[in-house]
Amino acid sequence: MTVIDQAEQRSQRLTYGIGTVAGVVLVILTCLLCSRVIF
Repeated sequence: MTVIDQAEQRSQRLTYGIGTVAGVVLVILTCLLCSRVIF
């Protein structure tokens, strides 16, 4: 059971990391698109 819990925690951290990176990329793309529209 301990091994399964450790694997689950690792996969959860990986998922959160990927989600965070995707969120940052989306925010940057949104800022770039808005700056092109404004200027």
